[in-house]
Amino acid sequence: MAVSATTAVQIAVGSFDATGNANQLDYGVTSAPFDITTFRNVPFKAYANGLKTLNVGFSGFNDYAAAAWDEYVRSAFNTQQVLTLAYNGATVGTGAVVSQGILTDAQNFKASVGQAPGVDMKVSGVGLALGDGQVTQASSANITATGNTTAVQVGALTSTQTVVAAVHVLGYSGTGTVTFQLQSSSTSGGAYTARGTAGTALSAIGAQWISATGLTVTDTWWRLAVTASASPVATVLASIAIVTP
Repeated sequence: MAVSATTAVQIAVGSFDATGNANQLDYGVTSAPFDITTFRNVPFKAYANGLKTLNVGFSGFNDYAAAAWDEYVRSAFNTQQVLTLAYNGATVGTGAVVSQGILTDAQNFKASVGQAPGVDMKVSGVGLALGDGQVTQASSANITATGNTTAVQVGALTSTQTVVAAVHVLGYSGTGTVTFQLQSSSTSGGAYTARGTAGTALSAIGAQWISATGLTVTDTWWRLAVTASASPVATVLASIAIVTP
């Protein structure tokens, strides 16, 4: 993707579409190295790699209407959240950064004279918490029946990498449930194999972080198989990404 100004993105936090609230999103990974200096290292200290921490910061504005950010954060505070930043209008095949973590800090009101009131949020990462991938299901098209999302080529894996899906159900109506299952193939139109366990069946708004298992490095194409019962109408933003430990 060429370097360009960031103007058309979609930001999802759990089941909340924060695109209309956010004007800034910061992803950062820090490491806490520990001192292993011995007399042999003098005059410089020596360090070994320590534990990593993912921090995601969100800033923007709140309209304080029904079902706005301040209401969402009251129920989501101190719980695990799935986050997605999708580029270029969040259409299928465009880039996405996905992560998961605990919503540890939320400022629902900050104001200055003559300025619109703002909001801030912080999420601290959990486990394999940051991945780069592509949108496989855009929220501009509802899921209403059993089928598959659009296959995307996320690339070849190394032996230490894994694949995850970040699924945000932003709207839900109708009846029944939807279930998501990661699948992979060596070609776009080839036979697809289920990888890992399917997510829990959803019958309302929510979010899921689905991890693949039984990986093969030759499979570069991925999609989500969708099983729908009854007649759901689900507005879903879903991305598939490679995660490097």
